[in-house]
Amino acid sequence: MGKTRKKILIIRLGAIGDVVHTTIIAKAIKEKYPEYEVHYLTQSDVAPVLINHPYIDKVIIWEKKYRKSFRYVTDIIKGLFSERYDVIFSLTNSIRNFYLSLLAFPKRIVTVKKHKGLWVEAYFNSAKKAFPELEIPKSLSLGTDNKDLETVSKLLSDHPKPHVMIIPGGGTDKNRQGRIWNINKWAELSDSITKRYGGTVFVVGSKSERQYHEVLARENTVITSGNYSLSESSALLSKSDLVISGDTGTLHIASAHGVPSIAILGSTSPDKIKPYGDNGFYIEPSFHCKYCWEKKCKYLKNNEKYTPCIESITSETVLNKIISENLL
Repeated sequence: MGKTRKKILIIRLGAIGDVVHTTIIAKAIKEKYPEYEVHYLTQSDVAPVLINHPYIDKVIIWEKKYRKSFRYVTDIIKGLFSERYDVIFSLTNSIRNFYLSLLAFPKRIVTVKKHKGLWVEAYFNSAKKAFPELEIPKSLSLGTDNKDLETVSKLLSDHPKPHVMIIPGGGTDKNRQGRIWNINKWAELSDSITKRYGGTVFVVGSKSERQYHEVLARENTVITSGNYSLSESSALLSKSDLVISGDTGTLHIASAHGVPSIAILGSTSPDKIKPYGDNGFYIEPSFHCKYCWEKKCKYLKNNEKYTPCIESITSETVLNKIISENLL
């Protein structure tokens, strides 16, 4: 019989941005130790991001709707146990993840701890606890499905380059105050980009955000919100020339594809969540209490949608960033 292959498991059920960031563990380990097999356990709605990932050998699906089913959870644990993992990286501080890891009986369980720098670096440091000789990758990686690439290529071929993707997010997310930029400023930015560079601006988002995004429709702007699955949207972002977004998981998908990406930040800090790698950029607000991380803004009045911190950022500022960094 051949020697049993060494295996590791990464557990991070969500959210999208965090899952993308944790893939730095898979990349770092596989680049140093290609003989290892890397598995990843995540929620079904996030799993498409990991399709064809160059450093992940197997994606295990966690169905959130069955999380209270004793039989379902038992079957998941049995499956994990049968793999005989050498190391499990449990990257959410939850009792559920702890027991999933513990009952799989790996040789070692590694958790993530607080870190002063980028969250992606904190995940890498978790990997380094188990593999001290690892070197931190300079960029992240994602894969794409050929069928998805074919789908989005048909869309892009009908519109002139450069192809700029904007991700405005939702309009009235009470739990993300300070992360949503004014929709009218998105419109100004879109007009400024097409006026200066020509090409096409594509609006990327979910079905629930589409109505909010419709105000951005114009001759050189295409609304794709709700038209594509997560894996298709990932492929679309991978083929773009530039991505501009608020603090969203989709932003980090684009960054991981190596696409130049600009984050427009208000209440969340670039010290933690700026796009990773040399192609990652950010715009910071001029308001005095930026990066508060509060879900609700104490300066936001009842009749206002956008917090003062992110409102302090103008479309001209973003355009000047594109020009100064020569991103188009």
